[in-house]
Amino acid sequence: MQREGHVIGGGAQRPRPKDRDFLCEEDIRQTVLEGRPGLLFRLRLPSYRSLPLSCIERIELSVDGRPVEEAGMRLILGGHSYRLDELPGLSKVFWWILDQADLFVPWSERLQAGEHEVEGMMVTVEPYMTGGRYAMYYPSRRRLALASEE
Repeated sequence: MQREGHVIGGGAQRPRPKDRDFLCEEDIRQTVLEGRPGLLFRLRLPSYRSLPLSCIERIELSVDGRPVEEAGMRLILGGHSYRLDELPGLSKVFWWILDQADLFVPWSERLQAGEHEVEGMMVTVEPYMTGGRYAMYYPSRRRLALASEE
């Protein structure tokens, strides 16, 4: 049986609601962090509850099909900047469900004006679910414009 573009009771997945995207619909910003040129993307936590940063298992991102190395990425939350490899040890630093964060990605050349295809994946481990280890995979894909410089 078909209904609204998906199979009821069948093997097809239901369409993923857009509110599970971790990439916000805000312009890409060019910046320099700790002497390194890069891009800033606004993020939201797609989980149903607030999480300690230690539960953010992985963040992947590509811009116009070009993958970004995780080693240079920084998560900026509450005025603090964290390397992604630091997150597993941050069990007492929480990302509250209504807070937004920025993701800095190193990017050596200037991004051209206009829209860019940004794709990514955030993987979280949900500590509130009992009976095992539950990893949640949140894909996100958006066309984002480059913010104008003022």
